[in-house]
Amino acid sequence: MARDRDDDRGGGGFSGKRTKTWRELDAQRGKGRGHTSRQDDPAQQRIERSASYEKYKAAADALFTGGELPEGLAKTFDPEGKRKAQKQAMQKVLESAEDPRAWAQGVLDYLEKYPELPDDPYFLDSLLGHPKERIADKALGKLEEMEAEGKLVKGKLPKSLDQRLKGIEMTHSDPETQERARALREKVRA
Repeated sequence: MARDRDDDRGGGGFSGKRTKTWRELDAQRGKGRGHTSRQDDPAQQRIERSASYEKYKAAADALFTGGELPEGLAKTFDPEGKRKAQKQAMQKVLESAEDPRAWAQGVLDYLEKYPELPDDPYFLDSLLGHPKERIADKALGKLEEMEAEGKLVKGKLPKSLDQRLKGIEMTHSDPETQERARALREKVRA
């Protein structure tokens, strides 16, 4: 009870200043109850700004998104260089998009060399516009597969995907494919 009177009068200890509670001290240091954010930690921020961390992050992103692998990882995960060659072939097809005939032939050449379609929604989106319906159907199937696996992230999809799916829905000769395009379009929009 004597302690309560001292706190009420603002005195405490030898200096006469009010002593702070542990909760107040933790809050002052930024370590309040439930504080678990790594973003507020200066040491963590320093690590994330370092050049080595940026290289590490880029290598990890490349490994999972199909980008260019660093030399050390490329020897381990792609010793023959197939992944790099496929990425370059895919880039070549995308670059030839200005000339529709060259692009259509480039797609055919690409699919002849690499029959398995990549998990790249931008490349698959471009294939939906191919004049041969079997290629558009194959790209639609791969997009459906990616959606079922949860690989189609809404913020990372091409903006033209909705319109291309709508075009297939309206113009494709097979009613089943039209229905598949409509169903995928609804899932992507949701």
